[in-house]
Amino acid sequence: MIGLFGLYRPDPRLPADASAMAATLPEGYAVARHEQGGAALCRAAHPHDGAGYAESADGRFAAIALGEIFGAGGPEAEPSLAARAVALAASGRLRDIAQWNGLFSLAIHDRAQHRLTLATDRHASFPIHVWRSGGELVFAGQIRTLLGDARVPRRAEPGAIAQLFTTQRTFGRATPIAGIEALPAGCLFAFDGRNAEDLRHWTLAWRKPDFTEAEGATLLAAALRRAATRQTAGRDIGLLLSGGIDSRLILAAAPRGAMSTWTTASFEDNPELANARALANALGAAHHALIVPPPDTLPVLERTVVDSNGLYPASTPMSAFLPRVGAACRTILTGHGLDFTLRGYYLPARFVEIMGSRTRLPMLRPIPGRPTGADVLRSLRQGPPLATVERIAAPGWRDAWWSSQARALDDTLKPWLESAEPYDAWDAFILHALSKHYAFTGMMATRAVGNLRMPAFDNEVFDIYLRMPPAWRCSARMVKRALVLLSPAAGAMAQANTGFRADLDPRLEIGALLGRAALRRLGLAKRAATPTSYHSAGSWQNIPSLYKDEPGHRRRFVEIKGRLDALTLGVLDAGALARCIDEHLEGHAKHTKLLRQLLTHDAWVREFGIAA
Repeated sequence: MIGLFGLYRPDPRLPADASAMAATLPEGYAVARHEQGGAALCRAAHPHDGAGYAESADGRFAAIALGEIFGAGGPEAEPSLAARAVALAASGRLRDIAQWNGLFSLAIHDRAQHRLTLATDRHASFPIHVWRSGGELVFAGQIRTLLGDARVPRRAEPGAIAQLFTTQRTFGRATPIAGIEALPAGCLFAFDGRNAEDLRHWTLAWRKPDFTEAEGATLLAAALRRAATRQTAGRDIGLLLSGGIDSRLILAAAPRGAMSTWTTASFEDNPELANARALANALGAAHHALIVPPPDTLPVLERTVVDSNGLYPASTPMSAFLPRVGAACRTILTGHGLDFTLRGYYLPARFVEIMGSRTRLPMLRPIPGRPTGADVLRSLRQGPPLATVERIAAPGWRDAWWSSQARALDDTLKPWLESAEPYDAWDAFILHALSKHYAFTGMMATRAVGNLRMPAFDNEVFDIYLRMPPAWRCSARMVKRALVLLSPAAGAMAQANTGFRADLDPRLEIGALLGRAALRRLGLAKRAATPTSYHSAGSWQNIPSLYKDEPGHRRRFVEIKGRLDALTLGVLDAGALARCIDEHLEGHAKHTKLLRQLLTHDAWVREFGIAA
């Protein structure tokens, strides 16, 4: 639960007491509170991360910061981010934070004008949430910390609940709690008790490439190598290594022996674990296995939901194994983000279905010349099936369910929907506020135990992504070429997602996947054996069977059925939710994503004290 927090009062003579917010933080964090007349600037961080507070020599400006930035040689410890922010504010150049290469959040108080400024990085990777009433303002990275201030109501935002159950995230500034807004990426939000000024120090924008696809692979390999070198500076560095492509790119790009590697699985003889271990050994990195039995993921659910601000947790097991990584590693690297940036994972792609197996093709599918938010909403590859979503909407919300979300996406994605490359709106759906994307919830859990670094969002790497046309991203050819340039050995080894060589041409890979699916349908090939139905040959678990067959999860869903009336919040249909639970538990249908969202929703209502 690291993050900034604090408050603003319109009269600088009034006390600003953030002690109630600080009381929400668990033990083990370094909590710094700087409270003066009319404003409190506070910070919860890991003990080794320093104070993060600075004032100007004349006492006019005070700032608190969280995160880090990188120079050519690695992270810059001195001057601190807070001291840098104070210097920029004093010279009227605060927008220059757009040039910082790193992930951070800032809060700056101008005592002369009694003006509070909150800043997010280019991606809003450190969230900042704000509640305002009259001239009062409360802010926090963690929503539960924000709710520590008794003035903030604990009421659900109906439209955001519909967004969560449809896409497993919220759009734009919306949060699940009424009156609390999330600041977007590249934001400078200033407040003086009367007026709120919302500026941008950086705007997400794609450009035409000034290189060929082959040249881009060479540039990308070099950029990844420099980024990985910067981000492995220091000691006690660990990499979360799956058997897929993204984390192996980081391992291949990093200096040999610069970090240990950590792989999770639900049982010891897991094929993906074996792939990752072989990869680490081949590239000279110490490897550690993190075995998480599937039943052990339920007891950490509440902690995950708190860390992820109530959003759908894409990988609950991370809260089960990450404390072990954090105990050994001060800094944790991941390949997160490389799939939905460089590999275009959420772009609208073509699919093919043969003998019941549906496979994504490495090519874009047509979209309307002038797409709308509704087009994005209908085609995103996340959330329960649309037919299921329509079942669970409360009768009084069925019309507003879709129209409200379409309007919200129209407003949020307008700059990209109306651009020369409207395909980019699909990526902007994620990148306009990275910390609200459902897959980022695992990164919030990582930050809860250590310092998180993500080379995908290094400025140099990200700038190459911004010059990749959507078709290049969707095909993934450029990334695979870069992998081979970084390490032919890493490219030649099997990747866990498919079982085929990581450097295999995407078109050949599709053919191999479809061929194997056909053999399995004919009974000529079998999937890897697992200890139980709810274990998985991949990194996590077999979620559909975990919910249906594992006693602890079955009990939880039975308990949830008993409190559905308190969970509908005027938006959901309790009867339809109960029927979906029964259908899944009885094996008549698979409602995996719905039940996972419901599991999260139930924990959120309880942990955040949301009024029914």
